[in-house]
Amino acid sequence: MASRIALRTLRSAARPVAVAPRAVAAQSVRFQSSKPTPDEKAAEIINAVPSSSLFSKTSGIILGTGLTAAAVSSELYVANEETVLAAGFLIILYAVGSSIGAPYSAWANEKIAKVRSILNGAREEHTVAIKERISSVAELKDVVPLTEQLYAVSKETNALEHENFLLSQEAAVKQELKAVLDSWVRYEQQQREQEQTALVKTVTENIAAELAKPAFKKQLLEEALGQVEQLAKSKAI
Repeated sequence: MASRIALRTLRSAARPVAVAPRAVAAQSVRFQSSKPTPDEKAAEIINAVPSSSLFSKTSGIILGTGLTAAAVSSELYVANEETVLAAGFLIILYAVGSSIGAPYSAWANEKIAKVRSILNGAREEHTVAIKERISSVAELKDVVPLTEQLYAVSKETNALEHENFLLSQEAAVKQELKAVLDSWVRYEQQQREQEQTALVKTVTENIAAELAKPAFKKQLLEEALGQVEQLAKSKAI
């Protein structure tokens, strides 16, 4: 039932083609010039067989043809409408594959070439980067001795800075000690001056107090008169 419906569909689809015979004739004339020769058609069929050598492809075609003929002759396989549909379907698949294969191959080859060019460009850029890195590292081959010299200079500079720091600290301590000693000297001098001033004041006050006493005045007067008498006696002698 399904095969009959398919045949009717194919017949109904084939009817409009008969309406325009001129167009079909024009198309057949147009494509007649590009129609492949029998040798090319045979080569195309042989190449379509999945195999690696020409002998195996030819053997496969002959074996398939022989098996098909034997099956039909021994009525193991009966060609009917389904066979026609299967053959037509296979032919359509082959035509679609042939028409799509070339553009797909071109598209795939284009994509492969594009990816290959990208990979080659990346490889070249990577190679250039590695060469630049090697050249930059080669320029730094004298870094070790230069670093050793700089380390020695920095070590000497550190020692000089340490010595300078010690000298500055020693000078600061000496200056601080001198300032403390000077302050002590000034303090002692002030204390001595204050003590001398107090002593002079005390002595002056004591002398004034003694001089203010009548007994001391009388004693002083008597001592003075006695000394005068002694001087007079000594001169008289």
